[in-house]
Parts: sequence; structure tokens; C-alpha cells
Amino acid sequence: MAGQSPMISLRIPEDYLLELERRVGFDGMRNKSDVIREAIRRHLATPAFSSGTRIEVELGPDLSVRLDDFCRIHGEQPDVVLRYAAREHIARSSTDDATVDAVLSKRLEELRARFDDSTEQ
Repeated sequence: MAGQSPMISLRIPEDYLLELERRVGFDGMRNKSDVIREAIRRHLATPAFSSGTRIEVELGPDLSVRLDDFCRIHGEQPDVVLRYAAREHIARSSTDDATVDAVLSKRLEELRARFDDSTEQ
């Protein structure tokens, strides 16, 4: 970071401090200050007010690579792709559930009708 920036002091729980120290050395983070600056930058880059729920998902290495490749090829942002995938999954599951419910209801009606016919005889 070029130039002098203001210094601030803060108190954090010991477990946060240990996690900060664990992240030093990853992704070019030279010290705890770098880790804190990056965390603040990421936090400030997200919208302050959201009308939806924010969820963090561990994709694993294989899906992370595939998502990254897909986004590069198609010029999409990962959050857009994941929102679309969630919508599609919910729509497909809802359709499947409705179909299963309809089939079960129809079969139940058939069985009831058959039972009613056999008790009338």
C-alpha cells in the first residue's frame, strides 16, 4: 500500500486474532494489516442494503474451477450464475414435486373408488 494511511486501534476476540494470523501468507497477504484491509475492502464492496439473503457456500475445488472457467468463457459473474442455478433448481424441484403429488393423488382416488365399489357389492 503506497503512502501513509491513518492508523486505528480496535479490540477483537482472541479467536479472530488467531484466524487473522493463520491467513497471513495466503493470497499475497504479508501481515495482519493486509488481511484486515482486504476484509474491509470486501465488506465495503458488497451492497449495504440487500433485499435478499446472503449465503456463503463452499463449492469445493472441482466446482470452483468449473464455475471460474464457465464465467470466463461466458462473461458472467459467479453470483449471477449461482442465482440462476438456484432458480432453475427450485423451479425443477417444484415441478417434479407437483407432478409426484398429482400422480399420488390420482392413484389414491383410484384406490378409494375401487374400495368404495367393492364395499357396495
